[in-house]
Amino acid sequence: MKMKERFHAICRFLTMVSQGNHRVLFWLLGSAFAAATLPYLSLFFSARILNLLLAKSYRACLYTVVVFLLTQYGLGLFEKICRQYLDGQKELCLARTEQKITAKALELEFEKFEKTETMDAIRRTNVSSMGSGNVGDQLIVIHTLITSLLSVLYALFFLLRLFLLSDSSRNNFFTSPFSMLALLLLCGVQLALSSRINRRSTQKKIELNQGNDHSNSVANYLVNVMLEERRADDIRIGHLDHFLDVQFGKAMEHFLPMYLDFARFSAITDGKNALLSLLSNFAAYLVIGARALYGVLPIGDVLLYAGSVTRAMSDLQTFLATGSEFDYINSYLSTYEDFIAQPSMAYDGTLPIEKRDDGQYEFAFHDVSFSYPGTNIPVLEHVTLSFAVGEKTALVGRNGAGKTTLIKLLCRLYEPTSGYITLNGIDIRKYSYKEYTQAFSVVFQDFHLFSLPLDENIAAGTEIDEAALQSSLAKVGLTDRVQQLPQGIRTRLYNNNGSGVDLSGGEAQRTAIARALYKDAPFVILDEPTAALDPIAEAEIYKQFSQMTAGKTAVYISHRMSSCKFCDRIIVLDHGRIAEDGTHDTLLANHGIYANLYETQAQYYT
Repeated sequence: MKMKERFHAICRFLTMVSQGNHRVLFWLLGSAFAAATLPYLSLFFSARILNLLLAKSYRACLYTVVVFLLTQYGLGLFEKICRQYLDGQKELCLARTEQKITAKALELEFEKFEKTETMDAIRRTNVSSMGSGNVGDQLIVIHTLITSLLSVLYALFFLLRLFLLSDSSRNNFFTSPFSMLALLLLCGVQLALSSRINRRSTQKKIELNQGNDHSNSVANYLVNVMLEERRADDIRIGHLDHFLDVQFGKAMEHFLPMYLDFARFSAITDGKNALLSLLSNFAAYLVIGARALYGVLPIGDVLLYAGSVTRAMSDLQTFLATGSEFDYINSYLSTYEDFIAQPSMAYDGTLPIEKRDDGQYEFAFHDVSFSYPGTNIPVLEHVTLSFAVGEKTALVGRNGAGKTTLIKLLCRLYEPTSGYITLNGIDIRKYSYKEYTQAFSVVFQDFHLFSLPLDENIAAGTEIDEAALQSSLAKVGLTDRVQQLPQGIRTRLYNNNGSGVDLSGGEAQRTAIARALYKDAPFVILDEPTAALDPIAEAEIYKQFSQMTAGKTAVYISHRMSSCKFCDRIIVLDHGRIAEDGTHDTLLANHGIYANLYETQAQYYT
């Protein structure tokens, strides 16, 4: 990255991290200024004190020591305070960045979120947080860049003073400006060689980390799997511990040799840099010491000027090496910036949904076909249907018939490949997405509950309508069970965030249904809502189904044909098309797909 590009990248980064907290710039610049000043302060006063001692000016020496200690203590304290606040800002910036990543991921439309490139971007930003370079690391890198740059400027000031010092009465190499030119030339050669060595080291580090992105992700995934409570029973009963350990070992085998190779390479690189620094330091003390012996400058000033040369060389190397590190981290952060900057939706309408107390919301599919992104295999083909207001509809069919996909299209989790869907005659894409999704209460077959209090799980928030909460619990038959919990409705679920209670599969499914009912949306969708319930509990849910969805339009997906008796209408999907549409009795009389499925299941109960 060119210097101009790097400067713009630094400004853009500092603008990003200072949003909402402008003090971060003060702590950054204050700490960098103090950190750069302290070494030269020590060099300056040390030279001054030594010169005063040699001149036997003890009173002035004592005064200088007191000033030196007070100044160094005050500036050192200021630097520590700034650095402590800066370290705190580093963690705060990292937390805010992770918050922005999760917020962006949650607001992305489902179809975009599922795309491989989106998941790769999220994984890449997570990898950067695990060591390849995150926002907090970049803040410290910029601090190092500014500190080393300020330190070089201090060194240049003292070296300019040294360059201007000469003694025309002594005609030799060390008292002439040529000695300083030779020293600067030697330092330039050393800097060029060190820069070349450091560039190779940085490039090897980049190759190492980029080459290990996948292995790091696999290893992190396996660690999470082995430590997850909900997987512990499968691992133990299935004797998967050895299998997972072997897979983790394979991931380690991939990057451990590379890290060991890099460690050997780094040791050789550090040795070369140390040798070059030793040569330049020797040359600096030789030239400047000789100038002092010839009377061009006081003996004590050897500490100041020779120290300035060695500090300048060290800080220039740091500046160049840190610049390469900045470029490397910036390549990861650019992924984060691109991820945050992308539009959340391909298209979001602006129309609000009409607020109706009578629940008169009619949805209709108009010749809708759909294939999942990246495939040409149709999941739905030329589907035309409407859901009558207040009607209870069952969607049935074999696995892969397209039932859940149809629901995801209705909820705008996906967009139709062709055709369109309307709400009250208006294309659903014209509605505001957030407003539109308020019309649905959905329980998907792969629903999730969270390790939070039970009432917050059901209310999907911390502001809870107690009457609606109790009503939802009663409708799904959970009132008595909740009363038995240690903290009642405030009991935490699971143990991810502290001590909690595990729910059975059936209880979890009832809780998910209660959450859908609590939302009180006009359109209720239940995808396999009784799959984890025992036959008696399932029968109770069936009996209460009409009451639970009273006054609402409801769609019920099930593989159990007996549950369809409770619905006003049954739609049979087969290979992505509507094969049959009618009532339970009508479809039985037609002796088609539904009748075959129903009779096949019925024979196991008679």
